[in-house]
Amino acid sequence: MDYHHLLEATGVVVSGILFYSLAYGWFAPDNPRRRPLWVIALGLVWGAIAVVLMISRIQTTEGPFIDGRAIPIALIGLFEGWRAGLIAGLAAVAYRIYLGGGGAPAGVVAILAVAVAGGLAHRWAGGTERVRIRHAVVLAVGTFFITFGAFELRGEPGRTLFARVWPSYLVLTVVGLPMLALLMQSIVERRLLAQERERFRAVLDDATDAVRIVDADTQRILDCNRADCELSGFARDALLGRDSRQFWPQSSGGRAAREEPSPEARGTGLARALSVPFLTATGRALTVDCTSRTVAYRGRRYEIVIYRDAADRLAGEEARREAASLRSVNLLAQAAAHEINNPLAIIMGYSQMLEDRLATGSEEGTWARTSRKAAGRIRDAVARLNRIVRIESTESTGALPPILDTERSAEQHDDDARR
Repeated sequence: MDYHHLLEATGVVVSGILFYSLAYGWFAPDNPRRRPLWVIALGLVWGAIAVVLMISRIQTTEGPFIDGRAIPIALIGLFEGWRAGLIAGLAAVAYRIYLGGGGAPAGVVAILAVAVAGGLAHRWAGGTERVRIRHAVVLAVGTFFITFGAFELRGEPGRTLFARVWPSYLVLTVVGLPMLALLMQSIVERRLLAQERERFRAVLDDATDAVRIVDADTQRILDCNRADCELSGFARDALLGRDSRQFWPQSSGGRAAREEPSPEARGTGLARALSVPFLTATGRALTVDCTSRTVAYRGRRYEIVIYRDAADRLAGEEARREAASLRSVNLLAQAAAHEINNPLAIIMGYSQMLEDRLATGSEEGTWARTSRKAAGRIRDAVARLNRIVRIESTESTGALPPILDTERSAEQHDDDARR
């Protein structure tokens, strides 16, 4: 084959591959509404490439000219399905009919057969993302035999001509098509990688916890999410590349807790720490809960660190402690009230009986009345023990330690009763 012609044809197909790479961002075919426009545009462009290849023929060493019209039709059918392949094939068919000649019917049949073969290979692969080199090789072999069939349709002149040019068609189809398919596959893989990165970034930024990815050896911050920026007070650009140890407390104990992982953490690569000091951009120290996971990728170690403000957890623990204390106090108060009420009722009853029997102005009557009033105060105090709704203590005075203030502890319950 004339290598100048071959390079020219290769450049034409590569221009189509370049369009395939760039047009994805223009047409956004992931949107179902724009998908038909993407298929039509690709079919027309690759059909035009097939027409250009029919015009820019390749001279073989045997003398006759051949062209690579089948390659762009097969490629676009393999990667984008039978619709795009059929549109490209129809464009090439229109030009072949325009040229006319005795070989036009065979050429039309061959072009349409290649479009169908590309669509079948696409279905066999299971979609654009799953196309592999084996699918391209099988399609290339099928395209070669379709070309042979087209020459066979012309009868003896076709067989005679194909006997002279089949080595060139074999190299052009069976070698060229898989190599071009590798370029197309790399474009699809880069596209998928970009989509995965966008999806990863969206999930990472929407996470409620602060997530930070750190180089385990240098402690340089490689990536972070929006919650990390809000927690630390730094913009993302200011965080990237910063030494993560700058956020550790200056005390030796705080640094030792971070720099010396436990034996369990060394074995599993997973470390957890509660109530860890965390320095913000303003220099204020927050208390955070931290989970760190060390992973290895391509010979390098990375730490995936997840921070969460510990304020909610600490508040919850404090509330649980207060609830447990209140329950303990209530149980104790109810038990004490039960034990006191029975003898207290007897004391109050006898005090009332004595007060009624004794003379009103006598000293003994005054004692009985005082005893009854004291018993009443005890009764009121015992009643408050059953109405405790929170823990309120008195202030310590001298050697007297703080004690439970029953009036303030039952204050809310009394206010609700009055309402």
